[in-house]
Amino acid sequence: MRKNPERMAWTVLGTAFVVFCILAVSIPLGIRSYLLNTTDEQEAQLSVIEGTILVQKPDVSEPIGVTESATLASGDVVLTDHASRGTLDLFDRSHVTVYSDTSIELERMEAPRFDLSPEANEVVLNLTGGLVRVGVALPRDRDTMFRVLTPHTSLELQEGSYRLNVTNQATEITVVRGQALVSLPTRRLLLPQGTRMRVDLDGESTVPLPATQNLIENGDFSLPLSNGWLTSTLVLNPSVPPPALEVVENGGRQAVRLVRRQGDEGNHTEVAIRQRLDKNVRDFSRLDITLDVLLNYQDLPGGGLLSSEFPVIVRLDYEDLWGDDKFWTHGFYYQNVAGYPIAPDPWGWPSGEQIPQGVWFPYESGNLLDLLGDNAPARITSLTVYASGWNYDSLISEVQLIAE
Repeated sequence: MRKNPERMAWTVLGTAFVVFCILAVSIPLGIRSYLLNTTDEQEAQLSVIEGTILVQKPDVSEPIGVTESATLASGDVVLTDHASRGTLDLFDRSHVTVYSDTSIELERMEAPRFDLSPEANEVVLNLTGGLVRVGVALPRDRDTMFRVLTPHTSLELQEGSYRLNVTNQATEITVVRGQALVSLPTRRLLLPQGTRMRVDLDGESTVPLPATQNLIENGDFSLPLSNGWLTSTLVLNPSVPPPALEVVENGGRQAVRLVRRQGDEGNHTEVAIRQRLDKNVRDFSRLDITLDVLLNYQDLPGGGLLSSEFPVIVRLDYEDLWGDDKFWTHGFYYQNVAGYPIAPDPWGWPSGEQIPQGVWFPYESGNLLDLLGDNAPARITSLTVYASGWNYDSLISEVQLIAE
């Protein structure tokens, strides 16, 4: 028999009151937390533009081939090869264009379950390699926390348009419209509209640069020619003296001189500088070649009988949108005493143009993406500048391939 039943009664009563208070507070708080923080998984729609796109499901050993469209969930990985590309339409109306040779995981796509939640939608993409164009939609009912992870950095993207290119060496971010918050090892940097940045494996980054970029290295020849350029000569007759190539100073600028001044005529030779590029340009809106040309001498009139031998020719080698190898050329000459016709190129433009002798001529190609139409470049292979013909003496400087 208990000695103090009244104390026990008060203890039970107090404990019951405490439990009641805890339940009275915790149940509404739990319900509130559930209503505010519960999220639902969302889906994305994959549409194939060309080729077959592979989708790796997290619970399936083999990837699934998609030729038209598919509905994707969080954890799915989209894989394109050199002949395929497609688009992703996300649940918040954001849009991702996935170009060739790209791997991107839909790591997280969530939205609050209940309208009264103040939390944002969340999209996390993991771009492990390749090229994408991300369009983050203007918020409607609620904001979206939009993040892209790469092997080199993580990005928070506001409403706008972004070009992201990931290689083994670095991540390149271009803000076409909007602004991106870039996470670096020691700080976070806001990258504004119209700028670009490169982040390498160590987390080191360039300073923000203009979005317009020159794809050519050492195009002003301020460094030794071996920086970026390969040189070559071609002689059909082994007994014929070959042409020469040298870096010279002319008019306060560094230039490459392509020269052959022999007493013979009728012997075809070539001398060239070439830069390998391997640049994916599918997502650019402009692609312009510019260079300065000075022609001192040519003995073969015009571009020869076939419009293929000019004292300076610029040549762009590339793959088109269908993966076919193509090239575009443009020549320069100052005399055509023989009256050789200047043939049109495959796009109907003159294959060469006459410029003054002995003065620097600034050449601008115009936007090749428009000029070449359906044959426009998708991936740039190389840029070559060369002299072709019998005897010639030409200078080139300020070679640029401007992409925007």
